[in-house]
Amino acid sequence: MPWLLRNRVFRCLLLMAVAGATFYFLFLIREVLLSFLLGGIIAYFLYRPVVWIEKKGIRRVWAIIIIYILAVILLTLTLWLVIPKLAKEMSSVAAIMPEYVRQFEQVMEQVNDIKGPEKFHQLIQQNVSNVENYIYGALQDFVSVIYSLLSKVFIIIFAPILAFYILRDWEGISAAFLNILPPKTRHEVCSLSGQIDTVIIEFSKGYLLIAVIIGVLTGAAAFLIGVKFALLIGIISAISDLVPYFGPLLGGIPAVVLALSESPQKALYMGLAIFILQQIEANVISPRIIGDKVGMHPLLIVFALLAGGQLMGIWGMLIAVPLTASLKIIICHLYLKIVDI
Repeated sequence: MPWLLRNRVFRCLLLMAVAGATFYFLFLIREVLLSFLLGGIIAYFLYRPVVWIEKKGIRRVWAIIIIYILAVILLTLTLWLVIPKLAKEMSSVAAIMPEYVRQFEQVMEQVNDIKGPEKFHQLIQQNVSNVENYIYGALQDFVSVIYSLLSKVFIIIFAPILAFYILRDWEGISAAFLNILPPKTRHEVCSLSGQIDTVIIEFSKGYLLIAVIIGVLTGAAAFLIGVKFALLIGIISAISDLVPYFGPLLGGIPAVVLALSESPQKALYMGLAIFILQQIEANVISPRIIGDKVGMHPLLIVFALLAGGQLMGIWGMLIAVPLTASLKIIICHLYLKIVDI
């Protein structure tokens, strides 16, 4: 047996077998891993506020508890103040949808009465069917997401608990992981993780702050114009603005459509307000808050967004930029190592 362990081929095969068995085991407990992953993400974003409070002379455990209490208060206030108003606006939107469908059907009947080439009518019917399928598909995806969240309610509940323990022993967990690596590799991992950490934090803080600002300004503009769905428009604009470049367009279309449900004049004013806010965001807000902190060319960002949307939909677009920026740092590091060999 000892001579087998000295055989390079046997060691490689043994390593592959152990790796395969490990990945298969992790696949079997993927739901458990999802809880730890979500808990790790929560801990990652709460680590800096916890450390900041800890530097004020408060123990780590109490700093985490304070952050959790503030989060619960903020969530409770949001649910109490926003949800009833949002539910009311969404009910109003649902109430006007049948009228829009009826008007759309009338327009299609008028189009069908127009004499023209048969292929022209077939083209119209085909596109109408595509639109209907897209709407039904979107509704089905929405319901699937709701069911998926409900099925993972225990994961959502346990994630903050796991995050608490991760935050409490953050330095110990990091040291235990680094001690597995050789000293030289340990230094490289620390350097890389520091660069990736800076990119992710700057991107998250910047785009989240910009999204909140644009959401508030868009909702305020809708309120001043007199659109009934100001809160819904503001929330849609804030969420969509998390997607760089395409976000303002994604949020602007529903805002104009909702304003159009009241009057063409309000829709015109809403479109003009969104255009002005987009210019302010692109030329004033984004350069001051984000600047070039992500370190990526605009063409690379657009490519990452399109690729992320193609692979994972809206979630892919949300994580595309920080993920691509992180991969860029790793690839550049590996390239420099290969060149130096």
